[in-house]
Amino acid sequence: MIRLRKILLFKSIYITLFIISLTYLVIYINIDFTSSFEGSETKIDGEVLSIKYQGNKMTLTLKTKEKLIATYYFDTEEELNKTKKELSLGDTLTLEGELKRPISSQNFYGFSYPTYLKYQKIFYIMKVSDFTIKTKNSNILNSIRNTVRSSIADNKVGSYIKVFFLGDDTSFDTTLEEDFRKLGISHLFALSGTQISFLISIITLRRKSFNLKNLFFAICLLFSYYLIIEDCAAIDRALIFSLVFSINNTFDFNIRPLFLILLSLSILFLINPYYIFDVGFQYSTVISCTLILYMNNKKSKGKIIDLLEVSWVSFLVSLPISLYHFSYINPLSIIYNLFYVPFINVIIFPLSIACFFIPHLSFILEFFINIFEGSVLFLSHINIGYITLARFNLVYYLLYFVLIFSYLFLKIKKKLFLYLILLMIVVHYSYPKVFPKDALYMIDVGQGDSFLLTSNNKAMLIDTGGVMSYYQEDWMQYEKSSQGKYLVTFLNQLGITKLDYLVITHGDYDHAGEALTIMDEIDVGTVFFNGNDLNSLEKKIWVNSSSHYKLREGDSFRLGNFNFLVISNTYTDENDSSLVLYSTIDNKKLLFMGDASIKSEKYILDNYNLSDITILKVGHHGSRTSSSEEFIDVINPTYALISAGVDNKFNHPHKEVVERLEENGSLIYNTGVNGMVMFDFTNNKIKTCTRYKVLTVLEKNNI
Repeated sequence: MIRLRKILLFKSIYITLFIISLTYLVIYINIDFTSSFEGSETKIDGEVLSIKYQGNKMTLTLKTKEKLIATYYFDTEEELNKTKKELSLGDTLTLEGELKRPISSQNFYGFSYPTYLKYQKIFYIMKVSDFTIKTKNSNILNSIRNTVRSSIADNKVGSYIKVFFLGDDTSFDTTLEEDFRKLGISHLFALSGTQISFLISIITLRRKSFNLKNLFFAICLLFSYYLIIEDCAAIDRALIFSLVFSINNTFDFNIRPLFLILLSLSILFLINPYYIFDVGFQYSTVISCTLILYMNNKKSKGKIIDLLEVSWVSFLVSLPISLYHFSYINPLSIIYNLFYVPFINVIIFPLSIACFFIPHLSFILEFFINIFEGSVLFLSHINIGYITLARFNLVYYLLYFVLIFSYLFLKIKKKLFLYLILLMIVVHYSYPKVFPKDALYMIDVGQGDSFLLTSNNKAMLIDTGGVMSYYQEDWMQYEKSSQGKYLVTFLNQLGITKLDYLVITHGDYDHAGEALTIMDEIDVGTVFFNGNDLNSLEKKIWVNSSSHYKLREGDSFRLGNFNFLVISNTYTDENDSSLVLYSTIDNKKLLFMGDASIKSEKYILDNYNLSDITILKVGHHGSRTSSSEEFIDVINPTYALISAGVDNKFNHPHKEVVERLEENGSLIYNTGVNGMVMFDFTNNKIKTCTRYKVLTVLEKNNI
């Protein structure tokens, strides 16, 4: 044992192992794994690894020749309830349906669902039309997991038990999770080393006599516990770190914390290199590692001061991660954590564990949950301390880390590093305002329209996208992803905290459906409507807006360097009456057609002298009801922008419209193909999600 201790004190062991693990990580994440499926399969057998119910939707993760996601929609509540009773983890199913590649909206800084699944080596999603249970589960471990999950109630208390006992946050309301992020406390909902240590102390029952016997007992039970919880990077990190540090303490190896951290990270990277991309893993690893090193051998200054120092350090080191992923920070989280860290770790977490074993205590947990959620809701909606900073290059965030770690760990010039960090934040905040862009963004909102214009620190959104909500019975309803939430996030990532104008070209849901979500999340100046009578959706937008106005033909307004003129007439049909905006900036001409039809196009040709349009927002997503041959020939657009969803049921854009534009010589950008497109008038560039195109001053390529 003495010889082993001496060997383990060689720092070169840990540095070498860490370098090996990093090398493996870099090689592994750059391997282009491919699917074992051909994509044409319509019948597949698979073992159920996880089950998630949302309204009438069931999502399964299956083990086949590779992992597979499958979705199924129930027609009746009876079928849903029957499946919940009969289907369990470990069952083998025969699925019939269609394999589809996962689709993600292609927007700058947007969440990529295909990439997220790729990190789990999942390449296909199966849309299931029918399924049958081929064989029932016979695995003891799966039986235990089924029993554990079925014993947790499907309610608010149950969602907290699932988070803190199983590491499963899928039943949490996404709106509530967003409130956690705004306050800077979302890291509290990933199982941490503190909580794992708490579990170890419960397991051993004798915290102060943590000997070899207790350690072996703890490892066995923790391993058993690990097998029944959700597979999660943050949990793996907490377990590995806790066990490595516990072994070091039990055997008195006296290995320095830095090398224990390197050892733990090496193990994690060798287990799964893709952990590096997990946001929860990034938060928990950076915060825990920094606190271990920073607080090591520090003398206590009192519980309140120590907690404040921990909160300050946690805020600092998580700052670059928060800015990179969410483009905002809340310095008041330093204060909030003084209350919420002990509230979660001392009350909510232990009660969640206790309520799993003693469900009759649930009313106590619910009481404290209501206090917790009520305070979070109040603080997040008063919007104090919330700072939005635009998305920058990755190098800038790495520089944040360099200065933060220098401030925390170097004993010289600490004030200088702190001032440099503050200077970086000021530059980060000010840069988009000091160097504003004249730009147009065609945003990928699926089958819908949304265009953003920015100029001189002003911003305008033309339409918001959206999906029509059809009536569903209560049991069928579930929370769906919101394009409005993404639009707000995207605006924040550009450093935009206010829309000066929101234009609703007409009241269809694919143009106005997300307006209320956006108005609830961001400051909106004036909302413009067309001249028609307001439909039910537009009335709600009108009532919720602080300033609104109906634009009519001949009205004009200005946004920075953009000049706008309304050239549309008013008709009975909503599409015919879409607001048509003609805009100029420098020597460039822009025409936004909304869903205007050939009737509206004829009116424009008869009453306005338009030619050589630089950028045409093609009417009605490229439908054959718009973009007549005469209209395209006269306006002669250099660039044609089409906003249409991938494989949409309307077959937009229609072939004849595309051919008409191509014959005219127009360069077409389609969100279904190119994703988001930005025209940067300031720097004379076009940027799509996949590439930059730097334009020359040639006639057809000059924007």
